[in-house]
Amino acid sequence: MSRAPRSDGIANREKVLAAALRTLQRDVTAPMALIAQEAGVGVGTLYRHFRDRDDLVVALQVRSIGMVLALVEEVLSDERPGIDAVREFLSRTVEHGSELFLPYHGAPVTTDPDYQELDQRVWEGISELVKRGIADKTLRADLTVHDVIIFGSLVAAPLPGVTNWRDVAGRQIEFFLTAVHRGTAQPPGRARRQRHAPG
Repeated sequence: MSRAPRSDGIANREKVLAAALRTLQRDVTAPMALIAQEAGVGVGTLYRHFRDRDDLVVALQVRSIGMVLALVEEVLSDERPGIDAVREFLSRTVEHGSELFLPYHGAPVTTDPDYQELDQRVWEGISELVKRGIADKTLRADLTVHDVIIFGSLVAAPLPGVTNWRDVAGRQIEFFLTAVHRGTAQPPGRARRQRHAPG
């Protein structure tokens, strides 16, 4: 019969993951020894929780995508208009950006099945937000889930040297929402002609 994880073991694991996040955000190639030093534990303790560096990185990615999924599901549970739901998702992503380690934020791409399952659920949830906005006519019909995820990734992580990132990102979010609001959509043919017009 398997035992439930001890509370101190769970706390140590979270401590290691938090230290790994800080370290890998500075240097994605950082070795296990440096991560252990940042966590204030021995390398042996690190390997008791994670069999190798790849296992640690995957655990950090699964933890991050789980946080995003929880956020998406919380936003989905509120019956606000589509454009307000997308605003809430983007704003909350900025709040949690420093806690995320995902491929769009510089983490390596992973094929881990647990990560892939959670990531798929994130895409499906954000797709529902976009569909809601298109259906209630608050979002333009050509907006895609990919547009929202890419933009969210761009504003989630603070730019170096910007101290008031939440305010700066909030301004960019409002610009994005103005562009994707139903009333600002351009006919696709016109948009293509403008994009390729000589400048």
